[in-house]
Amino acid sequence: MEKTAVDNAAGRAAALDVYDFKGGMLVKAGAVFKAGSVERLKKEEIPFVYTAGGDISVNAIYNASTTAEMLKVLWNFMKTGGEKADILKCYSIDQVKQFISYSRESSAKLAYGHVLGFFAAVMLKEIKNSVEKYYDFYDYRSRESYNNYHAVNTACLCGIIGANMGLSDGEVIDLITGAALIDIKMGLYEFVNENRGLNALEKEEMSGHAMAGFEAIRGIYGIPSRAAAIILRHHERFNGGGYPKGLKNSDITIPARIAAVADVYDSMTSRRPFRAPFYPDEAWEHISKNSGVLFDPDVVSEFKRTVPKYSPGDRVVLASGKNAVVISNAYGCPETPEIVIEKNGQSAIISSGEEAKNYVVKTILSMR
Repeated sequence: MEKTAVDNAAGRAAALDVYDFKGGMLVKAGAVFKAGSVERLKKEEIPFVYTAGGDISVNAIYNASTTAEMLKVLWNFMKTGGEKADILKCYSIDQVKQFISYSRESSAKLAYGHVLGFFAAVMLKEIKNSVEKYYDFYDYRSRESYNNYHAVNTACLCGIIGANMGLSDGEVIDLITGAALIDIKMGLYEFVNENRGLNALEKEEMSGHAMAGFEAIRGIYGIPSRAAAIILRHHERFNGGGYPKGLKNSDITIPARIAAVADVYDSMTSRRPFRAPFYPDEAWEHISKNSGVLFDPDVVSEFKRTVPKYSPGDRVVLASGKNAVVISNAYGCPETPEIVIEKNGQSAIISSGEEAKNYVVKTILSMR
């Protein structure tokens, strides 16, 4: 496949399904991008898509339909404040039966916590069924739809990191559920979406979202207390410099320590109204350099094995000074992706770790 700017997508076939931030299908894999679908993508402010052809390989771990369902759950959750009354209206009879079977609750008691838990369990199953245990997929978010995509991708990162660290099935399900809800009260602070940095007072006010989210979530039926605790503690830092309690080291639960890393990485690599995204290698280095300071060293070690430093389709510069394109990654080899170096009009896929001259130095272009 190829990573293609939306402006250049017309006439090409989609390699992966494209969903909006509400979980609605925009373009199905295999469909050809036409003028109308391209305009719709532009309206959604989606900057790129994955198209058929080319050499790059992306390891998304999760089925696109599953992440779309998570987007849909979060959209409905935020729309209703977590009230369960509209669940039966939003899902088919067959889906409701699945939720009831999973939760062992009656339809009258079915709540959004059960729906989130169901799809978190589906995500865990997809992790277990995945041959490759690394994650280098980047979704199609826009600046305006950041919150939903960020929540789901943070949950995706948490799920695979937690599973790779050996957490139990129940812990991974609760980790995914809690991570999806970490910023559920960020909508209280309209200034975070303004095209400017925050002042000291606004930063202090915004830091209340962790406690506000925890207070709101713990009163919603079906949300496990272990998941709610992640919402409360995902901004705690390993050295005690976080909030709301200033906890440190082992006083912070392992799921919250995982969520802290995933949250920061995904946030840094996202476009925001007040700044451009950091390149993946820049965010990766930030996490690495703060191991044992802001972040749990054990979590950082697994993060670095699970999340490659360079993203497929990105342009990078090598130690030789030549430019190359990242083609694919592998678990446990975060800094040595397979690459293509353009040479006399020809190209060949090689490992960047085979020769010192082909070692990747940094990213120079990343569509996001």
